[in-house]
Amino acid sequence: MADFLEQENQVLKEEMAIMQAKIDEMAATQARVDELTELVRTLRAAQNQPPPPPPPGSAQAEAGPSNIFGRTAPFSTPQ
Repeated sequence: MADFLEQENQVLKEEMAIMQAKIDEMAATQARVDELTELVRTLRAAQNQPPPPPPPGSAQAEAGPSNIFGRTAPFSTPQ
């Protein structure tokens, strides 16, 4: 009977060690989730802020193909 109880005790200790490892892993995962949640809150707050006004005197048009070349016609290849 004592051997059975010792064996049972050993099994329970092993199960407790496994459960403790899983608890530790879950706690680490929860900490990471908390960090990511805070990051999302920070990003949302940044997105909800109005853009800063442009500096005075910097009202230049963006240079795009239509601004540089005017209207573009399709290119034709010589035959």
